[in-house]
Amino acid sequence: MSEINLAPDFIDRTIDSFHRVFSIFDVEHLPFIALAVFPALIWLFIFYRFHRQNKLLTTAMFLVGMLAVIPIFIFQHEIIRIEGILESLSSSIFLTILLTGIWVGFYEEISKNWVVRHFGKNFFKSIDDAILFSIVVALGFAFIENILYFHSIWNNAEIDASMRYFYVLFRSLGSMFLHIFASGIFGYYYGVAFFAKPVLRDKLASGKKFLFTRAIHRIIHLKSETIFRDEKIFEGLMIAAGLHATFDFLMGMSQHSTDGGSETGAKIFLLLAVPFLVGGYFWLTALLRKKEDHKILGELDGPDILDECDPKIVAPRNAADAKI
Repeated sequence: MSEINLAPDFIDRTIDSFHRVFSIFDVEHLPFIALAVFPALIWLFIFYRFHRQNKLLTTAMFLVGMLAVIPIFIFQHEIIRIEGILESLSSSIFLTILLTGIWVGFYEEISKNWVVRHFGKNFFKSIDDAILFSIVVALGFAFIENILYFHSIWNNAEIDASMRYFYVLFRSLGSMFLHIFASGIFGYYYGVAFFAKPVLRDKLASGKKFLFTRAIHRIIHLKSETIFRDEKIFEGLMIAAGLHATFDFLMGMSQHSTDGGSETGAKIFLLLAVPFLVGGYFWLTALLRKKEDHKILGELDGPDILDECDPKIVAPRNAADAKI
């Protein structure tokens, strides 16, 4: 019976999720849209400096990124149910908040990356493109999330007026940037995975051994670039979800302190996130400035790289390079 009801239920939830997103843009939400759009425009301006072409495409990716919240809405009941299960597994508020942060981090990063995969990958020419499109999609996601968040706290009579402004400011700068740098770092690994074949060739030529990739290739005869691609996507997801979980833990503990009547404790946890975000900024900036990430890449398909090469010496494919 559940199988019969699943499809209609899914369709209803999907329609309702689209309605929830588009209903945000009404008169009631205008003040919160204004609050949310200002930091989004600032971050877009900052990252436009790294990508001076395809402004129209970048803007389109921002708009599409707003739809990344739809999977969250569709499966909101499942998310809440699993959060309840996580809460029941531990009596420790610290562990509960941490586990919930990890779960939500995975879910949101997968949702944003799904949008990049389906709407941006046809425009990738370099790893840098994957990073920047991931950033812009994250901005669109955070823009919608902030509108809902600002509306929620402004209508919460239990939150002091001064704390409301504090949360709005910190959310605009902190939470939005968390989405930017977590997704940007995931975008780097996804870009490496997307261009797995040329990247793997370059790294093999530079002397990298890739013992794990070679071993799996020999055992189960999967293409080496397929193994390398899956490894990088998994690595990127783990890092992005871990960063997301760390930030959500700090925010969760801040909210827990607020609920407990300790504004000082709430601010301490918020301020602890500052060095974390600063570190994320330098990490992401370093990735955006890596010269090899800007190199135009191609040749996504073809014979397996490890089969083309001598097991001990990586032979160049280019005939001109092969001359001694």
